Amino acid sequence: MQVLFIVNEAAGNGKGKRVWCHLQRYLTIDYQVAFTEYEGHGQELAKKCAEDTRTKKLIVVVGGDGTIHEVVSGVLHNEFIIIGVVRAGSGNDFARYFTTFKNVKQIETYLQTEMANKTMDVGTIHLGALRHEIFVNNAGVGFDAFVTKHINKSRLKFYLNKIGLGKLSYAVAVVRGLFSFERFDVIIQANEQEWQFQQAWFVAMSNHPYFGGGMKISPSSKPNDGQIEIIIVHSIPRLKLLLVFVTVFFGKHTKFKEISFLQGNQFDIFVHANDVDCHTDGNYLGEIRQGTRIHCTVQRDAWQLISKNY
Repeated sequence: MQVLFIVNEAAGNGKGKRVWCHLQRYLTIDYQVAFTEYEGHGQELAKKCAEDTRTKKLIVVVGGDGTIHEVVSGVLHNEFIIIGVVRAGSGNDFARYFTTFKNVKQIETYLQTEMANKTMDVGTIHLGALRHEIFVNNAGVGFDAFVTKHINKSRLKFYLNKIGLGKLSYAVAVVRGLFSFERFDVIIQANEQEWQFQQAWFVAMSNHPYFGGGMKISPSSKPNDGQIEIIIVHSIPRLKLLLVFVTVFFGKHTKFKEISFLQGNQFDIFVHANDVDCHTDGNYLGEIRQGTRIHCTVQRDAWQLISKNY
């Protein structure tokens, strides 16, 4: 069995390097390793590994949600590639729901089995006619992407990671941005139905429950049911939104009348505002122009994940 470790040493402000050094010390199997060197490199490495293969390969990702996003993007609909993950990021939302490896023993035990796996969906957003992006965990338009943009610019995440509190960077950025974000109106269409929301904070598209470093934004989401959940936070005062974010960590926000949930296999989203931010899996994509059609769909059985059988 061929094994490739794709390692992002910079993940979690250096946690990726520390985790890999620890793993490497105890590995007794034959393996290859490749290190990501720039944004998008994980996708290139995974795609190269998957090319022309006719036997099962295990790719073990050592990194965070962004690295996982890149690797999965590079192996979509490849029947021979199985993905395993050793978490080494700061938010690690993927690891809160999906099966991951905790140590070398689990990796080596898995390789001694019949390599059982399960297929997972990915979401896809089409931004106009020319650009599309996938998401493994979730995508978002509005405040969550606005927060992501400012986290990426800030040194706060770096310092919080240094003391093991990196996941709090999202919550701190939420409080900071609460009074500067401009809300927007949005129209969502699906199956000849239309929903209009005023003063929206964000529209989140979820393939599994967690985002933002542990917030259980979409408790009912399952990554292999052929459905995408849309969560719209709208018409809510700024200070009350802070209360909502606290309850999201426990999945209790579903009781608020200002939070709406939609479910389906495709949606069209139209934002009525100038330049609203957008992200996928915490990767900031840029600003969406007013009137842009955001077409959200799901790709069934798009990639293979290890099964927990060790």
